Amino acid sequence: MSFSRTLARRAAWASSQPRHQLSLPPLLLQGAVTARLEPLRGAARLASVAAPRLIGSTGRRLLSVTAARGSKSEAALHARRSMLYVPGSSEKMIKKSQQSEADCIIFDLEDSVAPHRKGAARELVLHALDAAPRPGPELAVRINPPSGDRSLSNDDLDIILPSQQLETIVVPKVEHEDDIFFILDKARHLRSDHRQLSLVLSVESAASLLRMPRIIEAIESENKKDQEPPHAVAAALLFASEDYCAATGIIRTKERRELLFPRAQMATVAKAYGLQAIDMVCIDFKDVTNLQEEALEGRHLGYDGKQAIHPAQVTDIQRAYSPSEKDILKAARIKAAYEKSVRDNKGAVGLKEGEGIIMIDAPMLKQADAILTKAHAGNLPIPDVSQEFAS
Repeated sequence: MSFSRTLARRAAWASSQPRHQLSLPPLLLQGAVTARLEPLRGAARLASVAAPRLIGSTGRRLLSVTAARGSKSEAALHARRSMLYVPGSSEKMIKKSQQSEADCIIFDLEDSVAPHRKGAARELVLHALDAAPRPGPELAVRINPPSGDRSLSNDDLDIILPSQQLETIVVPKVEHEDDIFFILDKARHLRSDHRQLSLVLSVESAASLLRMPRIIEAIESENKKDQEPPHAVAAALLFASEDYCAATGIIRTKERRELLFPRAQMATVAKAYGLQAIDMVCIDFKDVTNLQEEALEGRHLGYDGKQAIHPAQVTDIQRAYSPSEKDILKAARIKAAYEKSVRDNKGAVGLKEGEGIIMIDAPMLKQADAILTKAHAGNLPIPDVSQEFAS
């Protein structure tokens, strides 16, 4: 589709939207209702959806992950506790990033690269992708926004898509599904023999946030048209706080109260569609206390990870978004107790906790599954508690 036709479609859509009200899209409300009813589906359904499999001599359990709206591909299931931006025009920083403990390295071709350095940065990033030692962090590239100068993002994709080590594309300023269709079309032509790409969609305006459910639905529908597995899938939503504040007139403070609503809403949209939610950047990388508070708050809001702009932020972010040993042990015991009750054909499930007994219900089992999934994705040890529930 030509750029002019894309603009025409966008203009037609914008003119048809009501301007006198601010309401949640019907799809978001539908997703919220579905999410609220999900725990009532019954524990039997959860057993078939999230049954673990035993691998290796250590008896480590891996949990299959099923999203709220259907199972996601393997490409969408990376741990993304920390996503570290690396300027694509800095050879020094690119080399240094190879030592990072971040879950994901994002080679940036957008904001951190001056216009006259775009071409050189693309070549540097391509070399960085192909030379990156494997195994290692997830390799991502933030391209220039397709919603802006399409020629820039087109050149970005022409260079990076053929790389066999590219795993993820971060798409800035996603305002319309055509922004993503453009990438899907390029991926079909340039990645026919490569593994599936993950797409991280960046929310940078109020219009993007309110339209995001429709954008996600459109991406899913577009991918269903292919007779083969899709070349790229939506894997996560990312909250770009500085651009969001600039677009909405919000004044950001360290207390973050002014951003609580959009952050919570974006996390809700992500979860309704089975996507990860990545929280905003802590712009003062020297303020460790503020970073820790932001990260903990993000986890409480349901976020799966956080963006980082400096390597020094990675450790605190990883810690905040990792389950504790105590949480992992409890989750493993809940899962094992539930499995034993299934084997014994028992309806109610009780688990001894200290001096008392807690009853395990469907929401508690889902929370345990989520903790164990995050522990596995983050390469954290999961204790084998099978002997405790063997009899």
